[in-house]
Amino acid sequence: MNAGPPFVTDDPEPVEFQHWEVYLASLQMKTADGWSGTAPHLEVNYGVVPDVQLHFIAPLAYNSPSSGGSHFGYGDTELGIKYRFVAETDTVPQVGIFPLLEVPSGNGHEGLGTEQLQLYLPVWLQKSWGEKDNQWTTYGGGGYWITPGHGNEDWGFIGWLLQRQFPNHLTVGAEIFHETP
Repeated sequence: MNAGPPFVTDDPEPVEFQHWEVYLASLQMKTADGWSGTAPHLEVNYGVVPDVQLHFIAPLAYNSPSSGGSHFGYGDTELGIKYRFVAETDTVPQVGIFPLLEVPSGNGHEGLGTEQLQLYLPVWLQKSWGEKDNQWTTYGGGGYWITPGHGNEDWGFIGWLLQRQFPNHLTVGAEIFHETP
């Protein structure tokens, strides 16, 4: 795999046809209001047809505000479909979309979910060069989150990264991204 965790920016490359990716991971976020995140979440991706991947995240979420009690339980479920519609060539980057749907399955009153269906509409590009065991890859793009509901605002994301694949399965990368308020 040329791209992926732990970066926030995504890539247009779907899982290969009839192959699986399964991740067990955790995310944490510290704000002035306390801590929140997943502990852990399960991510499953499957190459359902060539150039198309199905995506699913099942999170165990937590919310530990600075004042008040902590909460732990199932969070919002994430569903998505990644579709690469331009294949990479020597001169053209690959291009794809990866719309995500955040399904309100977590308890919003306990800070474990949003209680609103949310939609993310991104476009991603990627270009690689060099030999397979000594390869450079750059990818990025951005999208727009549609987040209905009282007190919610739609917001945008843009990000780009550069990474280097070394022999023996070591990847080193640097990423820059921005989220609008």
